[in-house]
Parts: sequence; structure tokens; C-alpha cells
Amino acid sequence: MMLNDVRMKGFKKRMHFLDVFDVIREHVKCAGSESVSVDDCVSRVTFGDVRAQLDAPPFNKSAVDGYAVLARDTYGASQYNPAKLKIVGECAAGESCGVVMKGEALRIMTGGMVPTGACACVMAEYCEEKDGYVLVYKPVAEALNVCMQGEDVKRGTIAVHKGVRITPYCAGVLASVGCSEVTVFRKPNVAIIVTGSELVESKPKSGQIIDSNSHTLCALVCDCGGEVLSKKRVGDDYESIKGEIVSSDADVIIVTGATSCGKKDYVPLVVDECGELLVHGVAMKPAGPFGVGKVGGKIVFLLPGNPVAACVAFDFFVRFALEVMVGIYDGEKILVKGVLARKVASAVGRTDIFRVKYCNGVVEPVRVGGSGVLSSMIRANAYLVVPENIDGYAKGTEVSVRLF
Repeated sequence: MMLNDVRMKGFKKRMHFLDVFDVIREHVKCAGSESVSVDDCVSRVTFGDVRAQLDAPPFNKSAVDGYAVLARDTYGASQYNPAKLKIVGECAAGESCGVVMKGEALRIMTGGMVPTGACACVMAEYCEEKDGYVLVYKPVAEALNVCMQGEDVKRGTIAVHKGVRITPYCAGVLASVGCSEVTVFRKPNVAIIVTGSELVESKPKSGQIIDSNSHTLCALVCDCGGEVLSKKRVGDDYESIKGEIVSSDADVIIVTGATSCGKKDYVPLVVDECGELLVHGVAMKPAGPFGVGKVGGKIVFLLPGNPVAACVAFDFFVRFALEVMVGIYDGEKILVKGVLARKVASAVGRTDIFRVKYCNGVVEPVRVGGSGVLSSMIRANAYLVVPENIDGYAKGTEVSVRLF
């Protein structure tokens, strides 16, 4: 291997962990927008502010089964001195109604439109009907038991702000204010290329192993708002890897394996030859052989082949990029504090990422090594990041961990 081989350049001086995010931020762009039905918008991110087309609720409606009244007609009413009001009609939900004047009441059901003139509703439990009149035994204040028009959301106001990941509750609000379609960030198309002549889908023979990375990465891409356009498995062959990368129509290409500096680690060579290798080698563990490049305007992520290293590289770097592309800029990471159950040792000059189990304020390291032990990701539920300027944490130290 020549000393000027691009595979060695990144490893002579690895990039600092935090600097990688700056590179990604500089080269990753928004994926654009599209309109989707309100029924299909959950988990998508709003491309702009969404304004209400209607008031919610669209009219004054009763919050109870009872009687719509003028509040002042009930003042002073009591068990021994009820207000006596003439019943002038009935209104169920979905029906329009007339007018209530002084001394009158209208029988009303929950959700029914409060008639003109009425300003409150009294619950049926506090009333008694007799000979066409209703006896009201408890006074009501103005607007009591009435959902006022626009009290939830007013027409023309912002119902959901830009850059919000839409929850089922957001979808309900949007529907209630007349938004049948929503403009959201488009899902980035992602191509997954898994390298390794030893990888098979099933029934491995001697020297072969089942490919887990492609399945893990497909799920991770969907989890953070992307859409898998293609999934390919190729051997350790320069031309095959090059062909898959160059021919891809995806917005983002993720390649696992063949990213380090071995004889058959062809991915850095392909990216350097066909485009620009922006990052190759990061001062971190696991996932030190991580890289970032651009080929034909497409962003390419170079992930290590070891499953845990691939997961860590994805969770910290690729997830960040995909979330930027779909309009999520705060990362939506959940950080919690806990006390270390035992010591963790780290190397100064390198960011170390530990798999840990967080439970009831206690942080238990699950495994301190083993980039191929994928089951450790099931036993863990958080990452502990140890910065490059310290050599670890003692038992009993309070630390922040990132849940996953």
C-alpha cells in the first residue's frame, strides 16, 4: 500500500468527534417539501407554519347535556328558590337552533350549537322539567359549560409551527381547523450498500456470516424520517462498489464495511476518485473508521462493518444528517442524569461512547468493548459519551446519558 493512499491520510490525524457535525451541517441540505394527507402526516415535519382555515370549535357549543340559558336569568337560583324558564326548543349535536330570549331556555345536548342570546349552559342534573318549563336549582356564570367559538384555535392563527414533528394530536388539531393536506419536508431517499464477500442473507456456509447490518440500517433510516430506496450487498470488489455508489439515484448513500485502511477497504478510494472524501477517520471509539464524502452531489456515509460500530456511527452522525434534511434541527435527543454503578475508563485524545443501561437514576455500563456484539444494543438503552479531554469516570459520578 502506497504511503500516499487516501485510506491512510485520514488515519494519520483523525478528525475530532465534534468537528464531524460541522462538516455534515455544511454539506447536507434540506430534502425539499411535499404535500401529504392529514391522515398520512404523523411523524413528518412541517415545512412551514400551518395556519387554521377555520375556527375550532367553529361555533359556540355546549359542553354538557342540559339547557342553554341567559346566565343572568339564573342568578339567585337555589334549591328552595329555582329559576323558572320557558322551554322554547331543543338542539342536538349537528343541528342549528333559533334564539333564546329573557326568561327562556333551550334543551341542548353535548356538542349542540348554543342558540343566539344564550350565553351559558346549565347541567341537566341541576334542573327539573315541569309543564313546559324548566326549574333551575343552581345559578351559572356567563360562558359556563360553553366551548366558545375559536377558543381552541382561531382562524388565521398558526395551528402548528414550522419544524414540528407531527404527533397524532397535531394531526387531530389540523383536521379540526380544516387542513386536509399538510406541506411537510420530503423524506430523503437512502441507498444502503453493505460490503463483504463473507456476507449472506441466510444459511451461511463455513467462513460466511449472516448480514445483519442491512436490516438494522433499514430500520434506523425509517426511524429518523428517511425512506430506503435500495438495499444492496456487494463483495469486496473495487468495481462493484464503485458501480453501486456512482449509479445510485438516492439523496444519501450509506456504505458499511471496507471503510478503513486495509488492502480491500475500497470505499474511501472510490469516494476519493469519484468525488470528494471530506472525513476519513474520527478520534472516537467505536466507529473510528467512519467517513463522509460527496459523489455527484450525493452525500455518502462510510460506516464500519462491525455491527455496533455501524449503529453508533449511524446514531450520532447519519441520524443527525437525515434529521437536518427533514427539518429537525434540535436533534430531539433525550438526555437524563444518573449515577454510574461502576467505573468506566477512557483514553485521553479520543471520544469514547459506552453502551449503558439507565434505570431509576442508575447508569450501568453494559459492555465497554466488542464492536461486533450487536446483542449489547438490546441490553443497553442509552449512550454515555466520554469527551476526549478526560480519562473516564469513577464509580458514583453523576453523568448525563443519551437515551435511544
